[in-house]
Amino acid sequence: MNCERVQALVSARMDGVYLTASQAEATDVHVEGCARCRAFEERSARVRTAVRIRPAEQVPDLTAAIMDRVVRERSRAGRGRHAERSGSWPLRRPRSRGRGTLLAGALVGALSGSLVVGGPWQGPASRSVAVAAVARSIRDAAPSIDAFQGTYRIDERGLSPDVPERHLEMDVAFLAPQRFRLDVHDLTSYPTNAWTPTDLTYIEDMPATYRSGPTGCPGDLPPNVCPPTRTTVSRASDLSAAAPLPADLILPIATFGSPHGVQVVGEGALDGHQALQVEMSFARAAPLFPFLRLGGTWRPFFAGDRVHLWLDTTTWTPIRYDVTPANDPARRAWEMRFGLPPEAPTEPILEVTAESVTETPPPASLFEIPGIGTSEQLPVADAAKRLGYVPALPTEPGGLGLVTVAVSGTSAPHVPASVVVYAAGLDYLRLGEDPGWKGPGPFGPLDETSQRIVLPGGGVAFYEPAGEGLGRRLAIHGPGTDLYLETNVALPELLSIASSIPVRGEDFPGRWRVHGTGGLTVVRITPSDALKIAGLSALPQLPDGYGVESAERESFLGAVTGVTMRFRERDTDAAGPPLILHVEPRRSLPPPSSAAQSRVQMGTITGRWTPNRSLLEWADRGAYWSLQGDVDLRTLVSIGSSITQEASG
Repeated sequence: MNCERVQALVSARMDGVYLTASQAEATDVHVEGCARCRAFEERSARVRTAVRIRPAEQVPDLTAAIMDRVVRERSRAGRGRHAERSGSWPLRRPRSRGRGTLLAGALVGALSGSLVVGGPWQGPASRSVAVAAVARSIRDAAPSIDAFQGTYRIDERGLSPDVPERHLEMDVAFLAPQRFRLDVHDLTSYPTNAWTPTDLTYIEDMPATYRSGPTGCPGDLPPNVCPPTRTTVSRASDLSAAAPLPADLILPIATFGSPHGVQVVGEGALDGHQALQVEMSFARAAPLFPFLRLGGTWRPFFAGDRVHLWLDTTTWTPIRYDVTPANDPARRAWEMRFGLPPEAPTEPILEVTAESVTETPPPASLFEIPGIGTSEQLPVADAAKRLGYVPALPTEPGGLGLVTVAVSGTSAPHVPASVVVYAAGLDYLRLGEDPGWKGPGPFGPLDETSQRIVLPGGGVAFYEPAGEGLGRRLAIHGPGTDLYLETNVALPELLSIASSIPVRGEDFPGRWRVHGTGGLTVVRITPSDALKIAGLSALPQLPDGYGVESAERESFLGAVTGVTMRFRERDTDAAGPPLILHVEPRRSLPPPSSAAQSRVQMGTITGRWTPNRSLLEWADRGAYWSLQGDVDLRTLVSIGSSITQEASG
């Protein structure tokens, strides 16, 4: 890939465009070895921080209000085979914790009476209470799982005219504490040597990770045009903050991190199991597809494609899930862009089926990272001697047990000096620390726009929901040290654990809250101050689960030129992307920035909709307003209307 192509992909990724695994891998490899592109990436990041350029969506979703929910009862070729195996399926059962098992039984009974009439899968139903109950059952089961082994069949359709179908096998293993392995074996018979099989490996051994797989084909080339030889890249990280990659294949904790965006369809028997079916978008179900992020060649998926997931109601293990094309006109334009033929919304383009699952502990040797050393793991006392400081530890880790203290042995920027790992079953907490952190911005995988939170025990921290392959994150800027916490436990539990750490969090220093370039200055302010500048008395009416994350004031040569407020889903970005409201006083609606724009009515105000930027703009009360977010137009109009109505009132 040349520099021009790489820089285009770097910009697209910063703007929120979804890159395929092969695109992301090729981009990262090039940037690592190219000083010019590294400088471009760093410069672009600084510009976006200063002027708060909003992510742009590739394709607008204009038809959420009319999207059909198709309930299908379809014979599957492999159903008989799976039914035969179900008798010997050694599914684990959560250890008796009381609430989880009883709740599961009560939930199934309630669904049987209220949703299932005349057989399973009989009519879609929006059951937010039931989804929340499923999420609680999954959360309750997570600490009880100590071992897992599973084999899955992956059937993919529509990769290429030369390879209309692919068949792969995936093995997943887990052994407490926090050891995971995922292997994908490509069983497809390819027509020529130009195809490199998608054979992948991912290993996690506490905070250290390893991944290996072919680089795949750049997204702008047909797979059968790629060069015959593609590099297998192996990478290891001693101190990873990323969420355990294959965890949701065992128990969909991250998928159900928020009930929003998930719909209960019904319950019934499937392959010999009592199962619950739920439906969500492909973007919402991202944690269920960890193999797509590891490399290799995969077909593209539209963010609005529908995922149907079947869960065993005793164990909450995913039994089967598939992806079907969205019944959405915007998908037609997307298909043309990728050179795909029209795909029917009734036929799955990807199916993942659990063929065997067992609680038999896998051998510990399975999780040894090949050919490299891992981070040094020490008792706390020995780590303190090595580090020259005593790592900050929570006095109340919320039922999680201390696993290890890992010492990095490096002074590289952004690498923590130590990482403390806590775990209980599939639940985990990673606590990174750096006494020498100078900023700017929070230490760890968080952005300057993260939400300011007052901890229950006093002090402040900065929070970001799960997303981008990370769990919920919290940064603490304390006197003499900086910490980050990354976890899959619920937010109230995370805040409770953070409150028990003997470091009292402080606000960011003033120099961390101010960014500037030329005469432009961007300063972080409180949401209440932002509302005053915008002339609003209250927050707009946001989608369920959303809250205000941060606010900034923009000035040019000392004069206030605008204010920006960022809204975010509380628990996970998968349940809804960030939304940005921008207001510029004393400015009218600027000239159109695109030919593909249309007028939108918001009460008495006429707005302007730019689909390729997912941007809604309007002028009101002598000010320019804009609202951006990768959601459907109806949602943006609803939020915008609540703003104009308050203004008119």
